[in-house]
Amino acid sequence: MSLSTQQLIIEADRCVACGLCLPHCPTYRKTGSEADSPRGRIQLMSAVAKEILPANGRFKEHIDLCLSCRSCESACPNGVTYGALIDATRVTVASNPSVLNKLTNHLISHPKQMKFATKVLRAAQKSGALKLSGQLLPILKKPLNLLPSLAPQQIWASLYLTNKPNIKGDVSLFLGCVTNTLDTDTLRAAVFTLNQLGYNVHIPSTQTCCGGIARQQGNAEESTRLIAKNQAAFTPLTAMPLITVASGCGAGLQDYLEQNSDVKLKDIKIQDISAFLAACDWQDVELSPLLDEIYVQDPCTLRNVQKTSEAVYKLLNIIPSASIKKLAGNSQCCGGAGAYMLTQASMADDLLSDKLIAINEAKVTWLATSNIGCALHIASGLRQRGKTVKVEHPVSIVARQLGFTDNMNNGA
Repeated sequence: MSLSTQQLIIEADRCVACGLCLPHCPTYRKTGSEADSPRGRIQLMSAVAKEILPANGRFKEHIDLCLSCRSCESACPNGVTYGALIDATRVTVASNPSVLNKLTNHLISHPKQMKFATKVLRAAQKSGALKLSGQLLPILKKPLNLLPSLAPQQIWASLYLTNKPNIKGDVSLFLGCVTNTLDTDTLRAAVFTLNQLGYNVHIPSTQTCCGGIARQQGNAEESTRLIAKNQAAFTPLTAMPLITVASGCGAGLQDYLEQNSDVKLKDIKIQDISAFLAACDWQDVELSPLLDEIYVQDPCTLRNVQKTSEAVYKLLNIIPSASIKKLAGNSQCCGGAGAYMLTQASMADDLLSDKLIAINEAKVTWLATSNIGCALHIASGLRQRGKTVKVEHPVSIVARQLGFTDNMNNGA
C-alpha cells in the first residue's frame, strides 16, 4: 500500500527546499538539473499530485532517472521520506512499461521460470551461443554482459543443522530471487558460517522475491502479492531472526514493512547478515589469516535504508591480518540500483565509471560488497575493461577463512 494522493502532498510539503540534499544526489551531480535533484523531484511530484502539472513524458523521465538510492533521506534535516514519495509516484507513471521491464518483473516474480531461464542461459554460456545472442540482438547485450559464470542451480533443504555442541539458536534465511539464481555460492557460504557459529538455518521453500524491484518500477500490486507470499512462508518462523544476504532484499522488505503497518512480517526481526554475524560470539571458531587488502563498497540500500554499513567493516576485521579499507566515493551510488542498470543504462554506466576509476586508482584487487546488484554491475564493468578484481560478498570472504570451499554442499 503506497501513499495516498493526500498523504503524498502532505509529506512533500514537509520539504523546505533547503538544498542540503543536492550534493548527495548522484543524478543531480551528473546533470546539474534541478528537476533531477531530490527537492526538484519533490516539487514535481507535489505539483502532479495537486494536478498543477500533468504526469506527462517529461515528468516520467525525471522520475525514472531517480536511482532510489535514498542518499537524500540520510541528508535531510527534516526527515522527509523521499523513498515513500518516489514509490507512490511511480505507481502513477507505471503505464506502458518497456519490454525489458516486463521481462524483468516476470522473471523475478516467478522463481521456477527464472531458474529455467538460468539453466538455458548456462547452457548457452558454455556453448558460446550467449555471446552471439548479444551480438545479434542489441537489446540483450547489456543484460547478458551482467551475467557472471553461471553455476548449476541449488536445491535447498528446509533446515541445515549446526554440528556444534553449543547451539546458539535458530535463524531463517531469505534467499533473494537474483542471488538464488546467480550467486548461490554466497548463500551456501552464509549457511556454512551460521552453522559454524552454532546456528540452525531454516530456509522456507515457498519464499519468493522481496518485491523491491516491482515496487521500484511502480508495480505496487505485484509487490504486495510477493510480500503476502513471503508472509505466508516466514510467519511460522517469527520467533527467530530473518537473515537477508543481499542488502537490496533487506531494504526491500524493510521498506514495505515501514509503509504498511498491518503486515504480519513486522513481528519478525529482519537483519542483514553482516550485522548479525558482527554481533555474534566468535571465540569458539578459528579463522585463517588473510594477508590481503580488501576494499569495501557500501551499497546504498545498506547505508541509507538498513543503516548497517559499518557492520561490514566490523565483520571483515574479525579476519586475522586482513587490511580492510573503504573505497573512495562510497557515499555515491554505483548505478546498479536494482533494474536501473538495465532501464537507465547510460546514467548507470556514467556512475559506474566513477567507481571503476576509484578502484583503479586504489589498485584494488579484492572488493567486498553486500548487494548482488552492485556486485553484478561493478564486476561487469571490470570484465569489460580487462580488470581482474575479485568482487565478493563479505560473508563469502569470511566463510572461506573458516574453511568453506565453493564446491561444498550446503553449509556445514
